[in-house]
Amino acid sequence: MMQLLLDNARGRTRIEKICDAVHSAIISGRWHAGMRIPSIRRLAEELGMSPFTVAEAYDRLVAQGLLQARRGTGFYVVGPRTLPCTGTPPVPLQALPVDDDWLLRNVYEHTDDTLQAGCGWLPPTWYDSEALQRALRQLARRQNLQQGYGEPRGFAGLVQWVGAHLREQDIPAQAERIVLTQGASKALDMVAGSLLRPGDTVLVDDPGYSNLLSGLVYRGINIIGVPWLPTGPDCEAVARLAEEHSPKAFFTNPRLHNPTGASYALPTLHRVLEVARRHDFLLVEDNVSSDLYLGREPTLAALDGLERVIHIGSFSKTLSPGLRVGYLAAPPGLADRLIHYKMLSGLTSPELNERLVLEMLQEGRYRRQVDRLCQRLAAAQAAAGQRFDALGWERFGQPTSGLFFWARPRQPLDTVALAEAARHERILLAPGHLFRPHGEATPWLRFNVAYAMHPALTDFLTRQAACAE
Repeated sequence: MMQLLLDNARGRTRIEKICDAVHSAIISGRWHAGMRIPSIRRLAEELGMSPFTVAEAYDRLVAQGLLQARRGTGFYVVGPRTLPCTGTPPVPLQALPVDDDWLLRNVYEHTDDTLQAGCGWLPPTWYDSEALQRALRQLARRQNLQQGYGEPRGFAGLVQWVGAHLREQDIPAQAERIVLTQGASKALDMVAGSLLRPGDTVLVDDPGYSNLLSGLVYRGINIIGVPWLPTGPDCEAVARLAEEHSPKAFFTNPRLHNPTGASYALPTLHRVLEVARRHDFLLVEDNVSSDLYLGREPTLAALDGLERVIHIGSFSKTLSPGLRVGYLAAPPGLADRLIHYKMLSGLTSPELNERLVLEMLQEGRYRRQVDRLCQRLAAAQAAAGQRFDALGWERFGQPTSGLFFWARPRQPLDTVALAEAARHERILLAPGHLFRPHGEATPWLRFNVAYAMHPALTDFLTRQAACAE
């Protein structure tokens, strides 16, 4: 019977054919739970295959939960397995409240038929999947892959590449100042965990990155919002709040700001840096979308010489969000503290992912891929501007590049009620209160330009506007 199944399975590897045949035998009931199946050697002889092939197939079936390996006695059927059971049925999208956990629970736990109008990443088709596949194949051929934990600072080859990349932007980032991280969010958490204590006060963008705001509040940090303008944070507010609260740091997102899409103007960069020097606080510069920025203004770290600025970057917006590889460059003396916290909180960052990122970067297509993304995002921003103008919405700052824009309807609408209505049509919006330091009400919402032109979103917003009139 198994030989017949193998013969009928065209276009499959030998290992896959064995797995399919065993699965079929279990599902059909020919092999029942608790039954001992043929040994590796016996099945190999019956099929005329190598014992190594059968052994790998059995190992896969054990990993899938279909077989159980018992030392000294062989392999036994566990039973048919369908979808994994967590013991608790999933909460329907329509039943979840639009609260502080909305982005974490809805945007990251989504289904394929959900329109991610408020999410923070690009569609998979916008990334260079061919480059990722080639890099995976190249990496698999390497004979010297590290199987240990890797280095505390991160994979040396990628550290060197990041250093050279930052120095091209006039950021004096020698290797001893660079630490690789599991994405920019982890880098922000490392800064908060290693340099701040409960009760400390920091300034944050208002609106700002929702994960950062929630993480700081969770740690007991006192956060003070700095209002944003189309040219960056309100510099007069930065100076006044620094004078009133003596903050330890200012966490800010200068380029292609999340959620507004705006960027610092050059005078804003100088003014914020001058206030930080006068009041002696750190600037934590989250530049996760820096490579997608079309302007020529320098970074805070470049102007400062990396003396009181911690510069954070990531490859999530340009290569793939699933790789979870980011980095930070810190002033002298702080990098070692950040490495210490990194090791205490999660040991090293995943070296295999870091090697894979370096493989993609060294292939020579990265700059072209970034250029294509910039052009596509610029076109999407222009199209979204026209569409939302036609819908009667106002866009904050009129960004010309990047993933996000911040918009509000010209007629009064309850954005929480709007998001609740949208989820019933499987559209996920990101209402603005999720990006406020303390969840303050606001008429603004964050939109992702890659999804802003979808007909379902246009139709939904048009109908909602008609109902409000």
